[in-house]
Amino acid sequence: MLSLAILSIGLSAGPAESPTELAAWLDARLETAWRAKGEPPRAVVSDEIFLRRAFLELTGTIPSVAEARDFLEDPSATKRQRLIQTLLEDKRYAEHFGRLWARTMAPAGTTRGPLEAWLRTEFRKNTPFDQTTKAVLTAKGDSTTAGPAAFYFAVGNTPERITEAVARGFLGIRLGCAQCHNHPFTGWKQEDFWGLAAFFASTGNMAGPVTDGPARKVSPMNSSKEFDAKFLIGPAPEFRGSRSARAVLADWLATPENPYFAANVVNRVWQDLCGAGLVSSVDDLDTVEAAERGQVLDGLTAKFVASGFDMRWLIEGICLSKAYQLASSGSESSPGRRPVRTLTPDQVFASLDQSLGLKKGRGVGIRFTPEGRSLMVRLEEARGSTPTDYKGGIPQALLLLNGNLLTEATALDSSLTLRAIVEAPFLNETEKLETLYLAAYSRQPRQEERERMLKVIGAKPADPAARRQAYSNIFWALMNSPEFVLCP
Repeated sequence: MLSLAILSIGLSAGPAESPTELAAWLDARLETAWRAKGEPPRAVVSDEIFLRRAFLELTGTIPSVAEARDFLEDPSATKRQRLIQTLLEDKRYAEHFGRLWARTMAPAGTTRGPLEAWLRTEFRKNTPFDQTTKAVLTAKGDSTTAGPAAFYFAVGNTPERITEAVARGFLGIRLGCAQCHNHPFTGWKQEDFWGLAAFFASTGNMAGPVTDGPARKVSPMNSSKEFDAKFLIGPAPEFRGSRSARAVLADWLATPENPYFAANVVNRVWQDLCGAGLVSSVDDLDTVEAAERGQVLDGLTAKFVASGFDMRWLIEGICLSKAYQLASSGSESSPGRRPVRTLTPDQVFASLDQSLGLKKGRGVGIRFTPEGRSLMVRLEEARGSTPTDYKGGIPQALLLLNGNLLTEATALDSSLTLRAIVEAPFLNETEKLETLYLAAYSRQPRQEERERMLKVIGAKPADPAARRQAYSNIFWALMNSPEFVLCP
């Protein structure tokens, strides 16, 4: 466990930098770390991979055919930078990150809708993240509508559930084991868990209104032992005047001096964008050695604090770095590594929606029909207990291979995308094939793919129906390939 004294030295705030300056700093620090580990150099990815990666990680979906064409045909040397800035202004950015952080704050919850709606607004306004966190910690009022109190509805409004979610989501510490006994692998004790839980003794213990009150003690169920409110680290809390216990906790937790708060935010944002944290563990930040944190994480955390906890600045700086634009892979012990990863259920659904041109709108859109909701439920079955623990695997593959949605959406009679391409009189066969690839993979077909697919399309030149069916078969195959469900 780190001390506040160490933190005040390591996270001293400097002047705010531009995102471009942050990107240059990141590249210098990471290249030093990689050289020290003997990591082989990696190439910068192609425009096609960068495009798909940036869309999936900033908006949660793949680009449309028109968006892909515009970017890939743009000869400008600064088009990657402009794309990042454009996507950060896109409404889908706030929707995607609102969804990501609702799941981070309440990973096991099934009632995240109101919390997600409020977070979406906060990301759209780019509210400093320390303020967002303090709003959650001190929230009062109706927890079933969009607002910071919705956090308590999402996690279950009991002191122990709130404590586990706050420790994990805001500090990167899994404190749950210490609820029943002293933690077997760390130094956390029952007094730590219930001391933190005591700050939430007055939240109401029910699903509706979140309340506040003078209580600063809590007793575990089936126990008469009382625990006083205490911070996980640092001096004892001081309760003065009418200031609530949760307000005192917020002043300790969401501050530059807390060694876990800002570092946890930075580490999770890196994981959201690159598939793995800057250090070996995202949910056990308290177990990470100081030397490992010192490679990149602590320095980036200090810069995030200096920016005023500016999430958009942090995300833009990371995406502008050369490190973000390198090919996937990298050693598991290497900071800033980037594994190839499976799309989350939300990304799979949104990408299907984009590729297939599904009907939009609450009245007719597949997202709002029983079939669409059933698909999301099935995709969610492969998700684990952490925000990013998801392995699509065989269940997802079978769902896409055999599901009615994909079958109908790649059929000539019902597919909006396919019909628009196949029946377009201004496109020749090569251009139609290229458009199918752009719709599914955000790239043009490679030469060998182009030759093979054109042979399939032209196999029966005297049979127009067979030629049209060939496009349908190709589109179905593209949508069911591993490339469609992976983020490169």
